[in-house]
Formats: sequence, structure tokens, C-alpha cells
Amino acid sequence: MSATQGTFEERSTVLAIVLSIVTLGLYLVYWLHQVHKQFAAAKDEEFNPIVRTIGLFIPIYNLLVMWRTSSDAEELLPNVSSVVVFLTWIVFFPIMMYLVQSGINEQA
Repeated sequence: MSATQGTFEERSTVLAIVLSIVTLGLYLVYWLHQVHKQFAAAKDEEFNPIVRTIGLFIPIYNLLVMWRTSSDAEELLPNVSSVVVFLTWIVFFPIMMYLVQSGINEQA
């Protein structure tokens, strides 16, 4: 993933997790859409961030979206595999948010 300047936006990792919990997941949807937009801007291949975000609400397809997002995040995280990101997303999403946002913050 070749990151161009200004592609990734630095955010507070703890604040993102707290807002996701307090808003009962509404901020998580917004955060994921922003992450999808940032990955789309940084990747060579084109994908629609809106389709990925809406895909999270479609059963079975949401697993594919989660896997693709985890694979994109793997390129930002040198010591973490996409399998770990995917499993943390399924088991306990704050860990996934921490991993992905930490990788984005390092790139920003």
C-alpha cells in the first residue's frame, strides 16, 4: 500500500473506542467508513468505500468485507497478520480498532 501524503488521518485511538462504546456502535460505523475511504485513497486498486461500509450490514457478505478490511490493515501493521485483525474484530472489536488506528496513526 503506497501511502501518499495526507491519505491517512491521525485520530485518538482511545477516544475512538470510547465513542464507539458510548454511542452503541454508531461511531464505529462512521470510523469504519473513514478507514475504508483512507484505504481506498491509498490502494492502487479501486473499491467503493460506501459499498464496503453498507456491506457490513449484509449477513455473510459482511465477513468478506471484514476480511478485506483486515487484509488492507495488515499492510499497515508490520507485526500483525490479517487473521489476527479479523479474529479480534469478531471476538472483541476494541482490540481491532486499537490495532488499525495505531497503524493509521503511524502512517499519518
